[in-house]
Amino acid sequence: MERDYKLECLMTMPRHELEEFSHRVVSRMVPEDVMQELFTFDKEEVDSQERLISAQFDAMLRMTAIALGEVKGAFSESDNASQNTERMTRLLLWHFYAISFNLEEAVTLEQHCDQVEKILPNAPSDAFGWIKVLTELLHTYAELNEKRSQ
Repeated sequence: MERDYKLECLMTMPRHELEEFSHRVVSRMVPEDVMQELFTFDKEEVDSQERLISAQFDAMLRMTAIALGEVKGAFSESDNASQNTERMTRLLLWHFYAISFNLEEAVTLEQHCDQVEKILPNAPSDAFGWIKVLTELLHTYAELNEKRSQ
């Protein structure tokens, strides 16, 4: 059986393997020229540390949304297309959570996986839909962290 990237898999799989594979998937889903465009900032976007961080944050969000928007098409011709799409969506959402935004300090892996399973049944099919979902997910993480901190 192939890895499903659900909670148990994420907890037992070596982190470096998860990181390497998720980076490869992102690279496959987001062409180099698009990546270059996302991470090339105008002068006013980098004139202060705060603005640079904001621009980088926005670029990471867009990169993840683009990658997630490409998953369905990339796996549509594969055997078990639906299952593969879900698996890769889970992996990319883990990448978003752990690598792109380092949210492990704010939200537990269990909480993250619970949120992912809520998203999957109605997952968007394009980058624009994913931008909305990812933004909402960040708001949910902020709320969960706030409750945990109280």
